Parts: sequence; C-alpha cells; structure tokens
Amino acid sequence: MKKKIKKLSSLTLALVFVLAFTVTAFAADITSDRAKEIALGDAGFNSSQVSYLNVRTDYENGKKVFDVSFVAFNPDGSFTEYDYEIKAADGKITERDIDLERGKTNLVPINSGNDIGAEQAKRIALEHFGVKAEQVKFLQVEKDYDDGRSVYEIEFCRPYSEKYSCEVAVTNGFVKDAEREAVRGIFDKIELFFEILILAILGR
Repeated sequence: MKKKIKKLSSLTLALVFVLAFTVTAFAADITSDRAKEIALGDAGFNSSQVSYLNVRTDYENGKKVFDVSFVAFNPDGSFTEYDYEIKAADGKITERDIDLERGKTNLVPINSGNDIGAEQAKRIALEHFGVKAEQVKFLQVEKDYDDGRSVYEIEFCRPYSEKYSCEVAVTNGFVKDAEREAVRGIFDKIELFFEILILAILGR
C-alpha cells in the first residue's frame, strides 16, 4: 500500500511539474497587440500616426513569431514602410526592415474611424497580393460585417490561373482572411469563365 501511495505521489508531482512548465511556457508568449506596441515603439510612433498597421502570426525555425508591418507618410509625399519580426516568447525584435519609398503610389493616409471607400479597399487588396489592377478581374467588392466590425469583402481573379480573396477593414484598411487559390481543373476554369461572363452581362 505504501509503495502504491509513493508511486501515486511521484506521478502527481510529475504531472504538477509538467502542468506548471506548460502554463509558464504559454504565459510567457506576448499577444499580437503587444507585438504591435513593440514595433511602433521601436519606430517612434503610436497607432494613430501610421497606416496599414498589420500583424500576423508565423513560425521561424519552429518558434512562434509575429510579423508586424505598417506605413508612415512623410510631409514631402514619400512614405516609409516598416516590417518587423518579433519573437512571441519574449517580445525580442529579430528582424527589422525599413524602406523609404518615393514617387507615385496608390497608398493614401488612412484616418481611423473613417470609411476608406471601396476603391481604396481594392487598391489595398491588390497591394497585399502584389498584383496590378490591369492583371485581374474583380468578382466581388461588397461591404459586410464580420465579428462586429465593418469590412469590404473582396474577390478577384487572374484569368484563368488564380483567384484571390480577402477582407479589408472599412476604418483602417487592415487585411485579414487573405487567400490565394490556383485555378487548375477544367471545371474550375469553366465555372470562373461563366462567373466573369455573368458580371460582364450585368455591366460590372
């Protein structure tokens, strides 16, 4: 009986140790909001001074990281793009990429709380996927609500090879649920053809 109790005690201590270690490991991870604060603080801005503030979760060598990006507009018409990689475990900045861009751009400063408009939402979606307007056909640009916030649901295609879709937040241009899908099978191509044909008939 004593041996059985001793075994149970040892097992209980082991389980407590594993549980404590797991809880501690998870508790150490910073949040995505904290990652944004770290990136903005390093660049010397607050959220109201930048546009296109975006954060996504990724993994680098098996370690969870946050990729934070945003744009700051300059008085001379140029803008600076900031890209950060931040370790989720301790908030350490592992990569920092700062690029000054000059010349014509589709990007415009976005004031939080205002409706960016469908055309600006389309430009943001194109910029996100790295394609040009003349290369694609827009299939859907509609305002909707997702998780209590207003978004533009945008879908477009590169006939007849790829389809793109994403949601763009109405107030700040934040891009979420972005998907790129290859159009491979003959039935997918036929379906896309008729979708484009119907839009052409409707004059869209």
